[in-house]
Amino acid sequence: MSVATFGTPPASPRCSLVIPLYGRLDFLRYQLALFSAGGLEQDEILYVLDEPARKGLLLDMAHSAHASFQVPFRIILPAENRGFGPASNLGMQHAQGRYVCFLNSDVFPERTDFFDTLVRALEADPGLGVVGGLLLFADSSVQHASMDYEALPQFGDWLFPTHPGKGRLLPAGTAGLIPSPAITGACMLLARDLAMELGGFDPDYVIGDFEDADLCDRIVRRGLRCAVDSRARAYHLERQSQGDSANAWRHNVTLLNAWTFNRRLGAARDAGRVLAREPGR
Repeated sequence: MSVATFGTPPASPRCSLVIPLYGRLDFLRYQLALFSAGGLEQDEILYVLDEPARKGLLLDMAHSAHASFQVPFRIILPAENRGFGPASNLGMQHAQGRYVCFLNSDVFPERTDFFDTLVRALEADPGLGVVGGLLLFADSSVQHASMDYEALPQFGDWLFPTHPGKGRLLPAGTAGLIPSPAITGACMLLARDLAMELGGFDPDYVIGDFEDADLCDRIVRRGLRCAVDSRARAYHLERQSQGDSANAWRHNVTLLNAWTFNRRLGAARDAGRVLAREPGR
């Protein structure tokens, strides 16, 4: 593994943006062009390449992007493909900020104060464990304003994450924090100490399904809450950062992740019932 540094990142960053790169490597250039408008002077940007065979192409692109936009960033270059969760965890391990923001490469903030808004939300509420941005489609309809769970009887009543209001316009009058059982890993900001203590995303999940729900569940079990801040808005191209997702095995991978997630939910609930019956608890 190696690390390539472009420019001079802040010595003591407030927040570390951890952004895996797979498929659409050109999103690095688009994000950096947007970030060059300002708002990240206190923060560090960490890209993690999850396609080692394309290292040369990415480095050429990175040199060009830095020359154009002068935004400092680092690229972590592991020797093997790791998948979304482990790649994000690798970036977290290199992060130096007080906060870490797990961010997809296809998420583009609407305003330069996007990360300021998310950090302020956490700093203002000690009971808030993780906060995400309001993610929109290109037509400004909702891609992600919260995450809930829905039981699907055809899969033995397993719970699957859902995105209420997806594809619709945000209801009039929505303002501030939107409480949610969980939030998407496409954009989630939390204290780095908490992220490290929890171990980040669980590597047992494959590709990029359920890791975010699992991490949020572990945060909630700590007595903390999850929320989306409607004041922090970004456009999300949804799954385009993964490149070609039309593989026939994708459905089976999702079911494997669903089985892992629901098995752990059941075990946690059973443990809670056992503890509740123990004397002195």
